[in-house]
Amino acid sequence: MMEGMTRLPLRLLLVLTLGLALAACGGGPSSEESADALASMKSSVDDELRAMAGVLDASGLSVEQATGRVDDKGMSTRRAQDYLARAVLVGSGDEAGQVEQAATALEDAGWTRKAAGLDAGEANPWVQLERDDFRTTIGWTKVGPRELALRLDQAGDVEVPDDTPVVDRDNSEDIPLD
Repeated sequence: MMEGMTRLPLRLLLVLTLGLALAACGGGPSSEESADALASMKSSVDDELRAMAGVLDASGLSVEQATGRVDDKGMSTRRAQDYLARAVLVGSGDEAGQVEQAATALEDAGWTRKAAGLDAGEANPWVQLERDDFRTTIGWTKVGPRELALRLDQAGDVEVPDDTPVVDRDNSEDIPLD
């Protein structure tokens, strides 16, 4: 009698576990939902970059060559995409000073400094800042032409259906700053 009572909870647990696993497999977003969420993220990041450009321009740095691109994320159990923006900052003075100038201007606009590599011996000065759910890194490029680059993204990513094609690695688009 006791053996039958023990099997019932185990069977119930097995049925519930299988049910939850099956529900999780079929509950992903539709292509339309993913496209709408990615478009919303793109719009938010582009708008934030424009606001940052206004602040940085007022501080004496020029914001140029703004581009945005979609990036694949995830792993075999979850597919996702993210939208990232990049711009080149042009100023004058030493490299660490330009990074500090950008960071100070953004801090005055409500950003919070999270980390920095501005020591005198730093070969590629950089700073990371956050505001709301946005993250930015401003630093000197290590490869290619020497530029002060600003990278911006929004926390999180957009889950996409498993059959979504992989994005082209060179899908950058210009972001109008005005």
